[in-house]
Amino acid sequence: MQLSGGSTYIISLPKNWIDELKIKVGENVTIVKNSNQSLTLYPRGRDEQKGKNIAVIKTGQQDSGDSIKRKIIAAYLAGYKTIQIKTKGIRIPVIHSKSVRELVRSTMIGTEIVESSSESILIQILTRLPELSFDTALKRMFLMASNMVREATESIEGVDISHAEEVVNMDDEVDRFGLYMRRNLVLAVENENILQDMGLRRPSDCLGYRTVISRIERIADHASLIAKRVKFIDQKIDEKTLLKIKKISEKSLEVFEKSISSVQEHNFEKGEKVAEKVREIIEEEKEIMSDVRKSERNETVIRFMLEDFRRIAEYSSDIAEVAIDENIQSIILEK
Repeated sequence: MQLSGGSTYIISLPKNWIDELKIKVGENVTIVKNSNQSLTLYPRGRDEQKGKNIAVIKTGQQDSGDSIKRKIIAAYLAGYKTIQIKTKGIRIPVIHSKSVRELVRSTMIGTEIVESSSESILIQILTRLPELSFDTALKRMFLMASNMVREATESIEGVDISHAEEVVNMDDEVDRFGLYMRRNLVLAVENENILQDMGLRRPSDCLGYRTVISRIERIADHASLIAKRVKFIDQKIDEKTLLKIKKISEKSLEVFEKSISSVQEHNFEKGEKVAEKVREIIEEEKEIMSDVRKSERNETVIRFMLEDFRRIAEYSSDIAEVAIDENIQSIILEK
């Protein structure tokens, strides 16, 4: 580090770095101050950056439709702006083409097929990132999942199969939004500007939020399972047992909401309270299980539903642990 003219600092870079990056004398560069007090230097206006935004996936006859879909999702999560599916001199099977179109339509937010031929499909991610702060996006995902739990419980009470089927369909939307958010996290880890635009404090936050997103998806999965079990209810569940089911549903939703709040508020104490409350719900679920009589015609389906509500509470505890782990410094006295 050198001081030039009393107000300008100069730092030299190794020649092999410059040669490797192909930076020329007089070319503009950007230096970004990161949240961890490090500095990142970016070449600007480089045409080669476009190449890094294109993922080419080559497929052959031996590749299954599911394999192609997994590769597309992985490229989407990796942050590529364009994904091209190419065959090795053969036509893309119609079933594969339909599978890719369905995946783009139903799973990946802000994504369109912009070109298509017998040997190539070009997928473009059009959404500008990020369009939402991460807290806003997280709240929206939470609301979708919590509504699923609430409506699944309502469908139990009236043995409403059509209502239950609507809840099952909602699960796809939660998964779709979760995929979009995980993509944002990958981009935020790699780019300090995106991290700040999303309202995150440091790259390590992305690890915790990835856990939170996966747990919300699992909660939505269990809400979907509860709804799917409605069609197996032989007759209306007796009022006493139904009341217990509704109460454990309410308590599971309560800890779910508080776990999300503890993460968004960076509140260690609130996360601790959620973890304690979840233990109480687990014990209560065991008591209800033991009270369900074997003479009850719906015994099996009730037991499965109670287990689903318990799992919702346990996943909420996992979310609260993120708040606990991320904010442990707030209660530590350093010497």
